[in-house]
Amino acid sequence: MTDIHRWQHQYLGANSFPKTLSAVELRAFFTFPEEELAAVRKRFRTNLRVAGALHLGFLKMTGNLLEVTQIIPRKLLRHISTQLELPALTIASLKAIYTRPKTLYEHQWWAMETLGFSKVPPEFETNLLLFLGQEAQYAASVDALVGRAKEWLYQRRYITPADRVIRDVARRAMSESEDALLNLFRQQIPLAQFKRIENAVLRTHKESRRSVLEWLQQPPRRKSINALRERIERIEFLKRLGIHKLDLDSIPIEKIRSYAGQLTGIRPAKYKELKDPSRTLRLLCFLKMVLMQASDAAIMLGGRLTARIVRTAYDKARLTEVEGALSLAKAFEEIMARVDDPMLDDAAFRTYVRSLAEKRKPRQFGSRAAAARWILSEPNNQLRSLLNEMQRLDIDAEPHDPGKDRVEYLNRLYKKKITALPDQPDVPTPSSWKDIIEGEDRERALRGLEAATLIGLRKSLRSGAIYVDHSEKFRGRHRLMISDGDWKRDRLKRYAQLGLPDQAEALLDALVAELEVKLQELDAAVQASALQIKGSNLHAPRDRAQEKDVVVDRYKDELFDRVGVVQLPDLILEMDSRVGFSKIVLGRTARTPTELLQVYAGMLAHGTALDATAVSLMVPQLTPNQILTGMQYFEDRDMVRAANDAVVSFHRRLRIASYWGDGTLASADMMSLDVSRKIWLARLDPKRGVPSVGTYTHVSDFWSVIYDMPIVLNERQAGAAIEGAIRQREVELDRLAVDTHGYTEFAMAIAKLLGLALCPRLKRISERRFYVPSGMKNTPEGLRDIIIPNISLRRIREEWDQLVRLTASIETGHSTATVALARYGSASADSPIYRAGVHLGRLIRSIYLCDYFLSEDLRRTVHRILVHGEAVHTLQRAINAGSFSKPRGQHEVELYAVSGSLTLLTNLCLAWTAAHMDEAVFGDNGLAQSMEDLDWLQHASPTHCGNINFRGTFSFAVSDYQEWLLSEPVRANARK
Repeated sequence: MTDIHRWQHQYLGANSFPKTLSAVELRAFFTFPEEELAAVRKRFRTNLRVAGALHLGFLKMTGNLLEVTQIIPRKLLRHISTQLELPALTIASLKAIYTRPKTLYEHQWWAMETLGFSKVPPEFETNLLLFLGQEAQYAASVDALVGRAKEWLYQRRYITPADRVIRDVARRAMSESEDALLNLFRQQIPLAQFKRIENAVLRTHKESRRSVLEWLQQPPRRKSINALRERIERIEFLKRLGIHKLDLDSIPIEKIRSYAGQLTGIRPAKYKELKDPSRTLRLLCFLKMVLMQASDAAIMLGGRLTARIVRTAYDKARLTEVEGALSLAKAFEEIMARVDDPMLDDAAFRTYVRSLAEKRKPRQFGSRAAAARWILSEPNNQLRSLLNEMQRLDIDAEPHDPGKDRVEYLNRLYKKKITALPDQPDVPTPSSWKDIIEGEDRERALRGLEAATLIGLRKSLRSGAIYVDHSEKFRGRHRLMISDGDWKRDRLKRYAQLGLPDQAEALLDALVAELEVKLQELDAAVQASALQIKGSNLHAPRDRAQEKDVVVDRYKDELFDRVGVVQLPDLILEMDSRVGFSKIVLGRTARTPTELLQVYAGMLAHGTALDATAVSLMVPQLTPNQILTGMQYFEDRDMVRAANDAVVSFHRRLRIASYWGDGTLASADMMSLDVSRKIWLARLDPKRGVPSVGTYTHVSDFWSVIYDMPIVLNERQAGAAIEGAIRQREVELDRLAVDTHGYTEFAMAIAKLLGLALCPRLKRISERRFYVPSGMKNTPEGLRDIIIPNISLRRIREEWDQLVRLTASIETGHSTATVALARYGSASADSPIYRAGVHLGRLIRSIYLCDYFLSEDLRRTVHRILVHGEAVHTLQRAINAGSFSKPRGQHEVELYAVSGSLTLLTNLCLAWTAAHMDEAVFGDNGLAQSMEDLDWLQHASPTHCGNINFRGTFSFAVSDYQEWLLSEPVRANARK
């Protein structure tokens, strides 16, 4: 009973009922077990039993006592009366019961004793302050602490005291936390230095003619070397202020981001109005965050520009091959034209052919890559300029990586103004570049070393072998791990938390034994002709399409007819009254109808890809500036995530959701969102050829989006898939279906160690090989053509502890799966941890492939859940029908706001439809009363959206829900 669901947060501390309650609240709090019904019957006589049960359920729901009995949903009274087998109690009868105040008190006290609640003890403020002191390390506001305090009180079965009492304790906790942070900052940056920093950021920037504070907030405007120079200019400015020396590792990144966000968009005049500690905390966190983000942006821009240069060289190499072929064809035509010339003797003909061959002979290369390297070693001002800018970053390297040595060596040559590479360079050179670097043309050799250094720098930054300490995402592989001291201390505890053996043998023996059994079953299926091996490919027969059931279609049509048509504003208001997402986004209850509309309009602007002006035409009660304020509410990713969790939790507890799934299975896939081509993070969507960014969503088997995050297109999505699966907080996932982009062998190993089964739908699956341990003796002879015995169990054993350490670092949040798998991608082939993870992943993949080929049910399950994701994306396309313009999407926080808002709108539509489907099936006069078999509900999806009007001028009937959505409801005479 002390478990708290996200959607329940809106009820904590309330002392009265809302106007309506859904089937979710009725089942969660007012559907009583037999022992509670027996307690009601024993304590109360017949006419008081419904009232007693009412107090019992209300205390479960709110953790507080029911004080106001004038507003009780009639549906609730009927529900309780039915359980007690009594006639439905009327509101008038309930009012008559409580004409005597002592009766109300006695019922409240009985409910407290029955559920084990009590009044708060005298020492509760001290204990609550200790708890909130810990929470203040992560919380962004006092309102967030108040919410955590109410949860703490509920879990300890204390009746919620007055809001003023809780808020006073929360303020003290936040104040003490900020004082401690201020002291940490003052130890590193004395007051005099802080004043110099403050003066530097408040002065006017010469070029932009804005304050430096505003200049620092400008995102990259282009994808060019000039944009890279602008990022590095900001980095060097902040380093001159000493921000790179500010050690904030002890502060959670969420807290730093929260303080930094409070300064984003602020003008110098407004900043000067701030007082300490807020003034110091916000400015220094803001500058630290700008330094990290500028470093990330510089590295990403440099990587993209390098990739563009290399791609151009390969295009030229391919064109050279074509031109060479055309040149040879033309030479052949000229030779044939001279063959029949009677005036040309043999000697003259031979001379002509030799001269033509010398003139037409193209330079020969062993491969297209060799031709591209030759082109890259030609004079290229862009390449040298890019390398010069990348050298300005404070890069560091792991001992085995020569990238930093090459950069420093080139710097020494530049300082001496040397234009030709010495015959014996002091740094190791890549073997693929030796022909150029050791060639006779020493100027070309220098250009070749520059190109090799730039390409190697990009690869090493991606793998983490080269890193920048003041970056957020490129800090190096050693920073991804739990520290040596912490790992030594907590190692056994982390193994136990992950449920992994201390030695690799126990897991490997079990996996190898399972693989042997699966291969025998696979061989038996081949022998029985259920599967076929053609050459080196394994083929399974095409699964039959399931027959369409006309009866199911008729039931679905009847169901959706009962659901009816809805306007989007009515849907949003109804769902807000049920889950309270506006309270979560704001951190408190909205004070005025205008503030509530700002939340809704901000969500619509981000989620529909419309700007503030366009949304103001849809919501005429608000001005564009008010809508811009509402859009800022959604830039707090944690609050938006919590709002989505509340909707998912509500959706999951619907009775109809159990017919769709139990939450142990989900799919993960990306949907591209159209953006301006001038946004520096935009990439061309390969399918549609338009500039886009991606939102990566995890869709559960009960049709709800349990996690989302923005990603860059054309990059591997395996890290995002695992990150969402382990960070979502609403279900216990066992299996996650992904497509080929969401899969790597290393990711398969990490997912297994995290207790998650990654189930990829692989492209060209018939061509996939079955990797087995080298020296494995029991492989079936009939599978020899599709088996590759190259898995090294020795490597897995040697790096087992480091693999588990990396997994524990991801699981505890020390590093994100997205960053960890990006650092341990294909560019990390030099890493022993990566190689061990790949071998473990291959072993796991072979077992999965055996299951995939042998089990039609598994194939259908994977395909079905991936189709769920596509259906949800179709709904999202209906919501997000536009392309947001350049001013939006330049900052990462804005991309999170867009992704989170679109997901919130999607979840609201899914939950509303599911709730009304639930009512149509299981409510009064529902379909369940006339049907015994309800299995057809598995085929009824809440992604049905033809009945929702997403466009037009919106009218929000706030007055119908104001008692629950507003902290100060507007009275009728006041509105007049």
